[in-house]
Amino acid sequence: MTYKTRFGEWPILAKIITISIISVAFAASVILLFLMPIIESSMIDGEKKAVKNVVDVAWTMLRDYDNQAKNGQRTLEDAKEKVALRIAKMRYGQNEYLWINDTRPVMVMHPMQPELNGTNLNDYKDTNGKYMFREFVAKCRADGSGFVRYMWPKPGELKPVEKISYVRLFQPWGWIIGSGIYIDDVRKDVGRFRLYVVICSMIFAMMTIVLAVVIGNGITRPLKKVINGLRDISRGTGMTDLSKRIAITSMDEIGMLSAEFNGLMESINSMSIFKKVIEEDSSLEDVYRRLGDLFTEDLGIDRCLIYRIDDKNAIQLVYPTDFDQEDPFCSRDILEHGDLCKARRTGHIISSTAFRSICLEFIPQRRLVHYCLPAVVGGNTAAVIQLLFDKPGSPEGVTAMQAKVFKAEQYLNESLSVIETKRLMGYLRDTALSDPLTGLHNRRYLSEYAEKIVAGILRRDKAVGLVMCDLDYFKQVNDTYGHNAGDAVLKETANAIKRSVREADIVIRFGGEELLVLLLDIKEGETMKVAEKIRLAVEQLKVKIPEGVIQKTISLGISEFPTDATTFWSCIKFSDVALYRAKEEGRNRCVRFTPDMWTEDQV
Repeated sequence: MTYKTRFGEWPILAKIITISIISVAFAASVILLFLMPIIESSMIDGEKKAVKNVVDVAWTMLRDYDNQAKNGQRTLEDAKEKVALRIAKMRYGQNEYLWINDTRPVMVMHPMQPELNGTNLNDYKDTNGKYMFREFVAKCRADGSGFVRYMWPKPGELKPVEKISYVRLFQPWGWIIGSGIYIDDVRKDVGRFRLYVVICSMIFAMMTIVLAVVIGNGITRPLKKVINGLRDISRGTGMTDLSKRIAITSMDEIGMLSAEFNGLMESINSMSIFKKVIEEDSSLEDVYRRLGDLFTEDLGIDRCLIYRIDDKNAIQLVYPTDFDQEDPFCSRDILEHGDLCKARRTGHIISSTAFRSICLEFIPQRRLVHYCLPAVVGGNTAAVIQLLFDKPGSPEGVTAMQAKVFKAEQYLNESLSVIETKRLMGYLRDTALSDPLTGLHNRRYLSEYAEKIVAGILRRDKAVGLVMCDLDYFKQVNDTYGHNAGDAVLKETANAIKRSVREADIVIRFGGEELLVLLLDIKEGETMKVAEKIRLAVEQLKVKIPEGVIQKTISLGISEFPTDATTFWSCIKFSDVALYRAKEEGRNRCVRFTPDMWTEDQV
């Protein structure tokens, strides 16, 4: 029977106490045998640093007095005498002092042994035969300063003890100033510290044993009750309490079960808190951002991309917002044709772990594994979450990756109801910001997003072209053919303008038959070309109505921000001013705003 087997038969309380005693003994041994020499060395280094600082302060005093002598404030002899007296009085410990000798070496000042003053100490040596004053001079001449170890008696004592001194040369006078520490003083401090460690270790050991007994009894008492209950069940003499069998089967399983249960409760609690947080977010974009941050930062997924699918089946990347659009992981065709996305089309998870080329739109990456999770709400895929991982190199890595994906699925499923609600709220909000007749953005949209548009333009150091459009003699259409015909003309005109500009540009129904076009990120002067393109498109437009065909012309006023004004709304006003000038000059033309058109001091 091995020792390990015998130890396995020990009672749990005995095991806990034994392990506690061994741990305390080991910790104390490490401190005394390994850490104490390090502590002693650190204390000596600290004392050496303190001595160096004191010597440096005294050296500064020498420099100050030397400067006074050079400036004629006192004679050189008086300066040397005064500074030597001041340094002789300096004390910073029970046995610490400063002395001065020169490079010959002759003692200039020694506060503890004044009989040495004026004595040439070139042949003076300690009990170990070291010529310490020669070493002082050699160290200072070689390095300007440094530490020297030698034997020297403490003040009031005759027996030399080990000492470490720091000496520094004051070159103008040829003086060497020094001070030191006695090693046995440091060792006494270390000895006291060692005693404190021993006492504290003993106290800690006693407290640990007492605590081990308390904890051991707390574990063994309920275990004994469970064991007795299981014994009764096995013998048919006890009540069959199923909860006992499920709660405790053995010591190891109790700990594992508790950890798993705690993990489950923590997961449920975390998901509940997350759902409450996203419910209070103002927009769907905030929800997607929180999901992306959660997946990458909390779950540790290497990279996460979230694609939102709009009502027109187009896909838009919404997370991360700063993603490099020139380097996607999927074919750009899916951004315009959502049906190409396999996860969106099928409504279930698409993973390259099942088959490397499972999705033909995913751009192959040698060391990359992808999972595409569809967010299905109301029977439709509202978004696709793409999770990207570096290809695991071991079965453990695969298991860890799958665990992260499973966790991400749980959070996504918990978020689906919120996503559906936010989508509905977003739809209602978009409806409030859209013109129901033309489908264009309305003036409320401009008021809400103008600040963001301006911030983006200024950040990118670009310009925005503003084209104010107004149909010529539009009132005649309503008066002659009725408002239905007028609505048809407005709708077709809006479509013609949208076809004349880029997808990224913004067309707004500004009011009545006035339409405002925002040309984003244009170069100076390009607005006029686009405006002329719009004018020709409208001029060639034929709107069919029951009574026949209507052709209208349009007048356009142009300004550019920030070229024409420092404020966005001023440029809108200027484009309106240019529009009225186009009307005055005969209509069906584009007029670029110039400063002479507006003479007011403020808009």
